[in-house]
Amino acid sequence: MVKFLRKYLQRGQKEQSEAAAPEKLKRKESTRDTVESILFAFILAFMFRTFEAEAFVIPTGSMAPTLYGRHKETTCTQCGFHITVGASDEVVRESGLLEHDSRLETAICPNCGFENDQIRNELAFNGDRILVNKYPYEFGAPDRWDVFVFKNPQEPETNYIKRLAGLPNELIRIRGGNVYRINDDGPEILRKSPDKQRALQIPVYDDNFAPVEILAAGWPERWASVREGEVGQIANFVESEEGWQPNRDDRTYTITPEDESLHWLRYRHFMPHPEDWVAFRNSKELDPRARLISDFCGYNAYTGEGRRFDSQSAEDVDLGRYWVRDLTINFDLEIDSVSPDSRIILEVCEGTSWYRCEINPETGEAVLSEINSMLNERREELATGQTSISGPGSYSITFCNVDDRLCLWVNNSLVDFGDGANLAVAGATEIPFPTDRDLAPVGIAASGVDATISNLLLERDIYYRADFGINDDRYYRNSAFERQLASLSDNPEAWSDLYLEKADEYDQLEIPIGPDAYLALGDNSPRSLDSRLWGQGQQTVPRKFLVGKAFYTYWPHGVPFLNDGKGFTVRSHYRQNKGGKEEVKDYPRYALPFYPQFWRMNRIR
Repeated sequence: MVKFLRKYLQRGQKEQSEAAAPEKLKRKESTRDTVESILFAFILAFMFRTFEAEAFVIPTGSMAPTLYGRHKETTCTQCGFHITVGASDEVVRESGLLEHDSRLETAICPNCGFENDQIRNELAFNGDRILVNKYPYEFGAPDRWDVFVFKNPQEPETNYIKRLAGLPNELIRIRGGNVYRINDDGPEILRKSPDKQRALQIPVYDDNFAPVEILAAGWPERWASVREGEVGQIANFVESEEGWQPNRDDRTYTITPEDESLHWLRYRHFMPHPEDWVAFRNSKELDPRARLISDFCGYNAYTGEGRRFDSQSAEDVDLGRYWVRDLTINFDLEIDSVSPDSRIILEVCEGTSWYRCEINPETGEAVLSEINSMLNERREELATGQTSISGPGSYSITFCNVDDRLCLWVNNSLVDFGDGANLAVAGATEIPFPTDRDLAPVGIAASGVDATISNLLLERDIYYRADFGINDDRYYRNSAFERQLASLSDNPEAWSDLYLEKADEYDQLEIPIGPDAYLALGDNSPRSLDSRLWGQGQQTVPRKFLVGKAFYTYWPHGVPFLNDGKGFTVRSHYRQNKGGKEEVKDYPRYALPFYPQFWRMNRIR
C-alpha cells in the first residue's frame, strides 16, 4: 500500500512537469487517473475504517436512554408523553427473526404510569447507528465515563458497548446507586463532569404532560402551592391557596409580591401505578399515595407474550426498587418585577439534609447552603457564586444534587461555586436514609417578586444497582429483597429499616481491577449485562479487548409519515417456525416514506 501511495504521488509530480505532452497521451492517462483515483479513495476509506472509525448498530437497550437498541415508540394516550421501550426481547438476535409466539403487548408511561396497549402494532425500529473512534485508544488511555466499545471477555467474537467506570488498579464499590473508588484513606465518590452528568439525567415528571383525566377525577397534582404546618398531608406540607397560583391549562405558576412571606411551590411524587389506572377506569375510589422517587426505567416498562418476556402483565413490571436521591430540577422563570429584599430559593432534599440555593434576583448572587433537619434545622453556608440573573427578564434554570455535588445552570451557563459545591458526606459506608420529606423532595420558594414559572421538568441520575450474577448465591435472595423495597416506597421509615438491615449484603458490590484493565457498566443498570454480572475473576475488560470510543449517533432511525404517521409497509416481519420462517403480515418491519430523526443525531456523552 505504501508503494502504491508513493507511486501515485510521484506520478502526480511527473504529470506537472509534462504539461505539454500530446493530447492523445493525456486522454489515456486521464482514464487511468480516474481508475486509480477511485481505487485510492477506496483505500483511504478502508484505512479510515480500519484505523480511525467504524460504524456499529446498537443491538440491545443496555445503554438506554443514552443509546437505544431495537425499540418501539408511541405517545401516551393519557398524558401525551413520548414513550420509548426496548423491543429486543421479540427477536432472535442471531437471525433477526421474531421469536415464535413472542410479541410486545403494552408499555407503561414513565411520566404518568398509564399502561398503553396501542404499542403492540407500532413499528419496531433497529438500534441506533453510531460511530466509534479507534484512534484515542491506540495512542492514549481511556477516560473514565467514556462510552466505549470492546470485545466481550467471555465471548471475544461479540462487541459490547458500555460506560467505562473503573480504571486500572482501582478497587471499585457500587453502593446506593453511586460508584466509589476505595482509597487508603477511605471511599471517594467518582463524579461525572457537570455537562456529562446533565446529559445523562432521566425524566421523572414533565409537568407539560399532565394526565388531565385522572387529575379531574381527584388524583392530586404533583406540583402545588403549600405551606408548612404542624400536621400536613406530606412531611408537614399542606396545600395552600396563597402564594403560587397555578394555571392548569398552560401549566404555569405565578406569584405576586403581596407580602414578604416565603411561599413554596412543592413537588410531591404522586406517581399513579397501573392498578390506580385500573381503579380509575372502573370508576372505583382512588387511593393516591406519595412515594419515594425510585430507579424506574421507562425503557424497560413493557409487557409481552412469550417466554422471552420477564413481564407478561403490568404487575410484573419493575417500577423501581431503590430510592434515588440524586435529583435535577429544570424550569423557566419569567421575572416581571422585584422588590427590595426579594429572594428565590431552590431546594432538593436528601434524607435529613435539605440542600438549598438562594438567589437574589436583583444582584444575581447565589448562595448554597445545607439545612440539617436533625439539628433543629441548622443552616450551614457552603458556597457563593454569581449568576446572570439581574432583575426582570427570562431565565432558564437547572439546579441539582448529583454525585454529592450541587450544580446550578442559568441560561445553560454553569455557575462557579468552587469546591464548596462538593458535598462532604459520609461516603460509601454510610448512605443517608429517606424521610417523609423525600416524598416531596423538591421545592421552589419566592418572596418579593412578581414571577411566573413554566416548563417544570424533574429528572434523576442513573442508579447503578449492585446486582449479582446468576451463579452467585445472593442472586435470588437479592430479587426478593428488591421486591420488598418496592412495596415500601410509600413508607420511608419502613423502607429505611429494611434497607439498613440488608443493604450491606444486597446493595453493595466491590470489584477489584487489575493492571491494564477496565470496569464496564451500562446506563440501563437494571437490564445491563456488564462487569457486575460477569463471572468472578472475569469482571473487567483487558485493554487488548478495547475497540474504541463511541462518539456520535449518526442515524437513530427514520420517522415514518403519512397514513396516520405509520407510513406504508414495504416489508413485514418474519418469525421462526419449524419449517423455517413465515411472514407476520400484521407486523410491519419497514415503512415508507420517512424523514431523519435529526434531533437525536448528536455527540455521545
